[in-house]
Amino acid sequence: MTITTDEIEDRLRQVWPDVATGPPVPLAGGFWAEMFRVPVTGQPDEVSPEVVVRFAPHRAMGAKEAEVQRAVAAAGFPTPSVWASGLDEERDGWWSVTDFSPGAPLLAGLDGVAVLRRAPSLLRTLPVQLADAATALHRLDPAPVTAAVQATETGVAWSARDVLLQLQVGAEAAGRSDVVAALDALAENQPTPGGEVVSHGDLHPFNVLDRDGELVVLDWTGAVLAHPCFDLAFTELLLANPPLGLPGPLRPIGRAAGRLLARRFVASYARANPHVSLDRLAWFRALHSARVVVEAANLRTVHGPGGAGHPFLTVAPAAAAHLSAATGEAVAT
Repeated sequence: MTITTDEIEDRLRQVWPDVATGPPVPLAGGFWAEMFRVPVTGQPDEVSPEVVVRFAPHRAMGAKEAEVQRAVAAAGFPTPSVWASGLDEERDGWWSVTDFSPGAPLLAGLDGVAVLRRAPSLLRTLPVQLADAATALHRLDPAPVTAAVQATETGVAWSARDVLLQLQVGAEAAGRSDVVAALDALAENQPTPGGEVVSHGDLHPFNVLDRDGELVVLDWTGAVLAHPCFDLAFTELLLANPPLGLPGPLRPIGRAAGRLLARRFVASYARANPHVSLDRLAWFRALHSARVVVEAANLRTVHGPGGAGHPFLTVAPAAAAHLSAATGEAVAT
């Protein structure tokens, strides 16, 4: 997307007519939406002196994520407040304005080798931090969040079943008949509904900020109403298969550390939530594995073999193996 400084200023003045803006700074790290950090003056007192203007390329998904974030922030969950959002008619997308959070991602500034050097401390802290974030989210009343989503957009995924159906369509469109067969097998063995909570759907260390000891969660695109294992399985999958750039000799060490992180994350969550059954974890791991494989295929189609450097390309081989093991279908990497 091509987004100009004048357009960003215009969006903010639609919200606050008397606002003055500083130079917008593009925010890196996202693979879907375009985001800009913008200094502001003349905004309402409750708004931070810097805001984030976000342009999502899909109107329904953009509207859903904005309303989920607005609703969970209103419930007291630590995520930046959403001050305005609306249709981006020029791109058939959605734009929003949120507070800027000055915290740093839990793995900010660390390359693969640096992560291994800090492995002892990360093994103690990172699983607990992620489990604490998931626990706080899963304890929210889901009714207001569901109402906010349903009042804004229809046709977006808001259940694990919706996600499964969308993945079936996506796998067919990507020409992945192997993934379609695996998803059909998963559909025949869906867990019995019950115990659904607000689930983030993309809870990993780069979507969780440490702001002076408080954890702040970003990026609600993948949020759904689902069993807690929906979140646990995704986080476990990424931790156990860390998308780190490591030299060949260090990769086995990285995988071993990742598997230990994943186990400690699940154990930390289980200690904080002993009433939550983990018997659905394998099914949801397979569901997220299908998502990783489909999205990796689409990234290669759009961006070439490198897939624009998206971490899902690194995770895809392990995801394909998980999906094969869970369904008995041969899934190519």
